[in-house]
Amino acid sequence: MKTFLTFLGGWIAAAVATTALGVLFQTQNVIARLNGIGADIGWSERLSMSAYDLLRLGSLYILFVGIATLVAYLAGLLVYRLASFGRWVVFAVAGAVALFVMLMLMKQAFFGVHLIAGARDVAGIGFQMLAGALGGLVFAGLTRPARRRA
Repeated sequence: MKTFLTFLGGWIAAAVATTALGVLFQTQNVIARLNGIGADIGWSERLSMSAYDLLRLGSLYILFVGIATLVAYLAGLLVYRLASFGRWVVFAVAGAVALFVMLMLMKQAFFGVHLIAGARDVAGIGFQMLAGALGGLVFAGLTRPARRRA
């Protein structure tokens, strides 16, 4: 039971971290593109838009991220058990791949339209994958097995 609760807590924390980072990366990517076409967006607007997106987009995005990372972390556990090394790398890659696959499946399900505006270009997808990788590191850290004493 303790192992299950550790997994559950790590997964939830990682999903929250991944979602928060993904939403913030998404928002800043959109703002950067708006600035690129001449919009003048100051720091107060950046903060306001980020907070708005965290609350609004984040509340829906976490559902997708949660499902994607659950599948990825379960697969990562299997890979780690077979390999017996590289825990940090396995879960960072699992998180990054989870976000990439999730974004591509969302695009397929919604008639070829990227629902996450900040992930409509290579850089945006890369930042979402970075958010997934960082979330994977959170998961790896929180679910790390206790060291055995000799």
